[in-house]
Amino acid sequence: MADLYLRLSDLRAEDLSEEGIGKSFESREQKLRERAALLGWGVHRVVIENDVVSKNGRQRSASAFKRQKITLPDGTTALRVVRPGFRSILDDLATGRAQAILAEDLDRTMRDPRDLEDFIDVAEAHKINARSLSGSLTFTDGGTDGEITMARVMVTMGNKSSRDTSRRVAAARERKAVAGEFGGGTRPYGFEPDGITPRPDEYAVIKNCSRRLLQGVSLRSMALELRGAEALTVTGAPWTAETLRDVLLRPRNAALSVYRGEVIGKAPYPAAVPEDVFRAVQRKLTDPNRNTSPGAAPKYVGTGVYLCGRCDDGTSVDVTLGQRPQPRYRCRKSAHLARAQKPVDDFVLGAVAARLSLPDAVGLFAKPKSKIDVAALRFEADAIRENLTGLAEDRAMGLIDRAQMIAATEKGRARLAVLDQQMADAVVESPLFALIGAEDVRAALGALPLSVRRLVVDTVCTVTIVPATRKGSGFDPKSVRIDWK
Repeated sequence: MADLYLRLSDLRAEDLSEEGIGKSFESREQKLRERAALLGWGVHRVVIENDVVSKNGRQRSASAFKRQKITLPDGTTALRVVRPGFRSILDDLATGRAQAILAEDLDRTMRDPRDLEDFIDVAEAHKINARSLSGSLTFTDGGTDGEITMARVMVTMGNKSSRDTSRRVAAARERKAVAGEFGGGTRPYGFEPDGITPRPDEYAVIKNCSRRLLQGVSLRSMALELRGAEALTVTGAPWTAETLRDVLLRPRNAALSVYRGEVIGKAPYPAAVPEDVFRAVQRKLTDPNRNTSPGAAPKYVGTGVYLCGRCDDGTSVDVTLGQRPQPRYRCRKSAHLARAQKPVDDFVLGAVAARLSLPDAVGLFAKPKSKIDVAALRFEADAIRENLTGLAEDRAMGLIDRAQMIAATEKGRARLAVLDQQMADAVVESPLFALIGAEDVRAALGALPLSVRRLVVDTVCTVTIVPATRKGSGFDPKSVRIDWK
């Protein structure tokens, strides 16, 4: 009995049938079956390398020679070609379920010398036969010395050819990266399919989301707004916080060329955001101490912003519907305080608009950017991070004790927090700029996205919902306390 082995190195969508199977596999399998019949071999099973099951349950194929990171017996990690189909055939041969393998060509079966040596071990131990349509793969009763030697020579040559091709492809990609050219694949968000020509509408999304992230708007809130505007990603899928994060972290947003994860120069297209803004976004999104909260994005101005006046300890409120037709703000800790959402929001937004309409609002809230040497701050921050890495090495070498390492680490991290805040302050634009000086501040405030309205309120005041002093129906303005910052 023989296992028939078919492999396709790179299958594209146009090569698939309606069932998701490679169109050419049927005829290729038939040729192998005909050869098996001529050899007098029965067919145990047909193994098609690359078979994976997609989300809809239909099969499609991918490259058989994709390398994956694996852990070696000595505990180290390395990139290795992982081909489960070929490995399953070795299992068949080793357990006696099959006694032979029939493939199209040696090159289509084994190109990695490790695979060949594993096959030789099994073939010699179990007297395995092997043949190919091209004649390049021939093993007789475990393989003669000549057959084994020829296979080793041919696999070595094929492996060298693969490495030469890989080296040329890598060199070509590096040249493209240095020149700022697009390396191919799915078009990046913000660009036309050539990967260089900007799309103004998508550039505006990148710029707007980068700016608002630095102001304090959450990724979840911005993704919710993008979904509400029916804006789509390059794949046509709705926006999520994770997808938006990936887009905002791309160096190409600042027109930076990247090769193997490192910035190597400037790209030839205009930047969607200045480099300082991108660096600030990068620092914020990669900060391990960054606060993130699970769940849906807030849908009301006061959720997590307004405070509970009964607790009076910084506890905020959220929104509940309960048995009432209208949403109500309620203390997060207890049901001891609740207030109708719409009258409170109308009162707070009206008060904020009135305050921002006063002449002194410019000086109080919209302070101009200070003259900060961002490059010098970045240089100092990089030096501190390098020194923190050196502390671990010094501790391992016994040059410092544990207490010294902890004290120096805390001091370094504290200084880094200060530097990061200073660099952010240099590029963050106040969310109030669009309101101060507007002809109708209330209308301008109402036209802003919900996430920005929440940010404006949190920037200019502290809102506390206190127990009502007036009995009866209707909204009591005295039940909302506004303290201006």
